[in-house]
Amino acid sequence: MTNQQQSRAVVVTAHPDADSATARTAAAVARGLLRGGYAEVERHDVLIAGFDPTFGRADLGAYRAGGAVPPDVRAEQRHLEEFDAIAVVFPVYWWSLPGPLKGWVDRVFTRDWAYDDTGSGAELAAPKRLYFFAIGAAGESTYRKHGYLDAMRAQLVDGLANYMGAEDSGLFLFGDGESDDTERHRARETAAEDAAAEIAARTLDEAAA
Repeated sequence: MTNQQQSRAVVVTAHPDADSATARTAAAVARGLLRGGYAEVERHDVLIAGFDPTFGRADLGAYRAGGAVPPDVRAEQRHLEEFDAIAVVFPVYWWSLPGPLKGWVDRVFTRDWAYDDTGSGAELAAPKRLYFFAIGAAGESTYRKHGYLDAMRAQLVDGLANYMGAEDSGLFLFGDGESDDTERHRARETAAEDAAAEIAARTLDEAAA
């Protein structure tokens, strides 16, 4: 999809609490994408949807033999193919994605759908705009001091999105995920909404040029 009036995005989470800081930040990201020009934004929580993030024998067999992926994986891929952009919103667990989201990536972002590392020439159908909105308990200074932010960016932007040949990607870190201060939560949500709006406006304008 390249028509701005038809552009669609999906905001992906994997959180058991529908009233969590993650869920509220995801709602803010969705508002920002709409404000920036996306015609439609869907919220998609992989836990609520019942997707199994466990990479099992069938996944391994498909990877090794190059055969068809499991039916639930293919259904998830078809769903994602309806969108131009994916925004993943997550609480930082050990400087990375929580287990369910990592498993979702492991199972869904398969060879010849998300990337081609064998020269097969397969037509890759995964969306090529991939963004990560991370929510940390500590402030950004902690992440920068110890190099965690650079490591996360290397993993998610360089190692995942760029490996897929993404047209655009980015990692955005927000703090105060476990704060008891309502104003800090509101500030994070505003910042996330503004970042998403800027992404949408910039990339949709570039696509229309």
